[in-house]
Amino acid sequence: MTPKALITGSTGFIGSHLVESLLALNWEVTCLIRPKSRTKILSGLPVRYIKGDIDNMPSLEKAVHGQDYIFHVAARIRSVPMHIYDRANHQFTKNLALASLNSNPNLKRFIYISSIAASGPSPPGSCSDETQICCPTSRYGQSKLRGEEALYLIWERLPVTIIRPPNVYGPRQMETELFIKLISRRIVPLLREAAGSTSLIYIHDLIEGIIQASFSPQTIGQIYYLTDGVEYPWRNIILAVKDQVLGTSLFLPLPEKVIYLSAWIIDILKSTGIISIHFGRRIWRTMIQTPWVFSSAKAQKDFGFRPRYSLQAGLKKTVQDYKQSRS
Repeated sequence: MTPKALITGSTGFIGSHLVESLLALNWEVTCLIRPKSRTKILSGLPVRYIKGDIDNMPSLEKAVHGQDYIFHVAARIRSVPMHIYDRANHQFTKNLALASLNSNPNLKRFIYISSIAASGPSPPGSCSDETQICCPTSRYGQSKLRGEEALYLIWERLPVTIIRPPNVYGPRQMETELFIKLISRRIVPLLREAAGSTSLIYIHDLIEGIIQASFSPQTIGQIYYLTDGVEYPWRNIILAVKDQVLGTSLFLPLPEKVIYLSAWIIDILKSTGIISIHFGRRIWRTMIQTPWVFSSAKAQKDFGFRPRYSLQAGLKKTVQDYKQSRS
């Protein structure tokens, strides 16, 4: 029988790629969207839409009824007051899970896409795994952890799997595209060698891992990090993007002081509502001061997760897609 999946956050970066991948596998896909959601990114795709709201339990119960798999991808990421983070990332998760218990006793899997932000940074000089005690350092991370904790309360009654992606890059990722656009103008932010390191994953590898986890019986009641298995200093990431965009062409190095000034200006513009991007002084300080390095060894052991894209290969496809979308 054709698997049926409900996806939240289907109009976002990760969610839209998940929709495309499931449709390519001939799944029947339903997208739970807000009444005012913009669905242009899914235009032309054979999906079904159901409108629902965080606090409207009947609408959530209608959405989850009859589904085989629920992929809860929706999240509030941009900087907002804590009560908005909590409503979007904790309360929505809690209500969707309760709706599943109430109206879908045959559900095969509830996949919650959390974040490494729920765990908090890794200790200096080490690679964190799922046994690390969670110490989120941001409001976003705190709200995502509360979403996880809401699922822990019904851990024994709902087939839940939690995925914590690291920094995800690929086509349609806003910050990645802004970065490519900046470098295309021959402006390259360069960090000192001692800047913080991070884990990454290319979007197609993440989606493949999410789908693999949804089928494996060993992943029920488990938490997983999915990464490409490499620790990257931010300076190396920036230079890798530069190589894909500019090759050996000349460029203008942008020093850290200028980047921090730009982050300060962005914070001011965000506070006035003029722009809305996931960057600013807090994000910048996190990048250069804090390691975010995680192991996906547990995922490899439990369901055979193996990333297929190196940073260079993933960036190449991302840059190619960016250029094609503007040609």
